[in-house]
Amino acid sequence: MVDFQAYKIGLLSAYGRVEKFSINLTVHIMIFESIRPEVAVTKPLFPLPLVLFPGGRLPLQIFEARYLDMVGACMREGGNFVVTMSRAEGFADLGCEVSIRDFDQLSNGLLGILAVGERKQQLFNPRQREDGLWLADAADLPMESSVEIPVDHLGLVELLKSLQVHPAVRGLYSEIDYTDATEVGARLTELLPLDNEVKQSFFEISDPLVRLVELEAEVTKLQIRGRDA
Repeated sequence: MVDFQAYKIGLLSAYGRVEKFSINLTVHIMIFESIRPEVAVTKPLFPLPLVLFPGGRLPLQIFEARYLDMVGACMREGGNFVVTMSRAEGFADLGCEVSIRDFDQLSNGLLGILAVGERKQQLFNPRQREDGLWLADAADLPMESSVEIPVDHLGLVELLKSLQVHPAVRGLYSEIDYTDATEVGARLTELLPLDNEVKQSFFEISDPLVRLVELEAEVTKLQIRGRDA
């Protein structure tokens, strides 16, 4: 049983006094208030130094015994696991549930899988099994609405198109809906060379138009650094 009250108290304590709350804390609390304890389901976690959005495609090489067992169980039972951003100590408490869309034995002998993001998940009560695999109670978060890209963000669309020309990107994303603010923001966040904590903060934004505004600011910073280099 998830102790949601204890989780909320811990979250409030971590962010300090009420008048110092950040936007991200407000988002966390709004998400928390919308989740009922009975909808949380225990799922395995795969912490990685990256951020994956719903619709994102992630090729993985599986070699650790704990993850081989996890993938095997998911394939036998038709289950999913959650990719969450790893940190020096622990991992983010918002992650992305993924399904296994394809698998194969790679030329190096390892198991290769293609994981595809399904939806955002709020994670509670993380615990580690004896074999090292992390588990958590996971609750679905609302899917973002499809919103058309505003004219003043068409520069981001052109940037994403330029990235898709790269063979590695084109191999993963043969089709991208460049009219959808949610998809454009998600793919750019995944592909741009941004700090993972910045990417995670964008992942936690529920409004795709707000995410585009934040992306514009980060792209400007990248351009300035590029000129100064």
